[in-house]
Amino acid sequence: MTSTIRNSAVLRAVRPQDVAVYLQARRWREQERREGEYAIWQRTADDEPVEILLPLNTAYRDYAARIAGVLQTLEAVEQRSQLDILADIQTVGCDAIHMSAEGEALAGGAISLHGGTLFIAGVQNLMLAAACSAVQPRPVFYDPVPEAAMAYVQQVRISMGRGSFMVSIKAPVDLEATQTHIGKRKTSFARRTTLILMQSLSVVRDALDRSESGHAIETLLEVAPGGISANLCDALVDLYRGSQADQIRFSVTWSPLRRVPHDAVSDVTIPAGVVPLLQEASRILRETTPREGFILQGFVVDLEPESDHRQGRAIIEGLIDGDLHKVECDLAGMHYLRARRAFDRRQVIRCTGDLVQSGERYILRNPRNVTLLDEES
Repeated sequence: MTSTIRNSAVLRAVRPQDVAVYLQARRWREQERREGEYAIWQRTADDEPVEILLPLNTAYRDYAARIAGVLQTLEAVEQRSQLDILADIQTVGCDAIHMSAEGEALAGGAISLHGGTLFIAGVQNLMLAAACSAVQPRPVFYDPVPEAAMAYVQQVRISMGRGSFMVSIKAPVDLEATQTHIGKRKTSFARRTTLILMQSLSVVRDALDRSESGHAIETLLEVAPGGISANLCDALVDLYRGSQADQIRFSVTWSPLRRVPHDAVSDVTIPAGVVPLLQEASRILRETTPREGFILQGFVVDLEPESDHRQGRAIIEGLIDGDLHKVECDLAGMHYLRARRAFDRRQVIRCTGDLVQSGERYILRNPRNVTLLDEES
């Protein structure tokens, strides 16, 4: 069944430079060009020459009609729907990352509203984790998010696919591109993010395959500095929890604007059995990675003094990522005396240290800059 696109607004929105990149990527050749007016592209189909007249000026009154003609020609040559061709033209400057949740419960392509919300949040956090690793790989990412990573997740676009429950992320690889250049060698931030994401997913799959030998966790932790983070693990868990999928397939349609490395990963399918592995990897990464320079502010809710009463452990209840938690903090000298004064007078205490998590416990190591709020004013 063919679908002819007649909406003039849709046709006028098609950029000639995107059509040119699309044609070049599919082995059309530009035979003639009059800058700002038109370009003639040719190729052979079924041993017959085929020609496309591409308008280069969107202000032409017949621009929409000319683009409609381009789509009709491509439909005949490629034997594909104009809708599919137009979608590919519109995203030719993007890497398209497809995430398809597959399973018996998803045969109709729909999930619960709650599950969908969790899945989409997982998609956002997954892309953010990959973007943070593209800035600087770390085992765990905390606020503040790097500016480049935040700008990336604000610029990418999400759309729903057809068939199973699938979303597609469109990541522009060359926002400044206005000319037709296929296979640029310089790696853009968006392309680097996609490469890191797919490589990390491949490592997760390899680790799952090694689970029977008992080396799965080691495999993940060994490569953690290269893109595997607790944030990425948590985001993947949310994808499975939200979709209840038996497996999720991750695939990429690479933009022809940038050269794709020969060892790039383009397709990874990960079964739901990976969830316990991801949860354990996240726990270990968070417990073994201090949150350096963390500022803790709250009330001392308990003191465990040593025998000389000049040092001991203070339990401070304060906010961590928006939630109240009790944090253990070993103090000595004036730092401990300030904590005792805060406990006796119910004053707010503030200190800086390296926050670590051990199971359900939080510990502030290397405490420093211990002050009471009334002493600062």
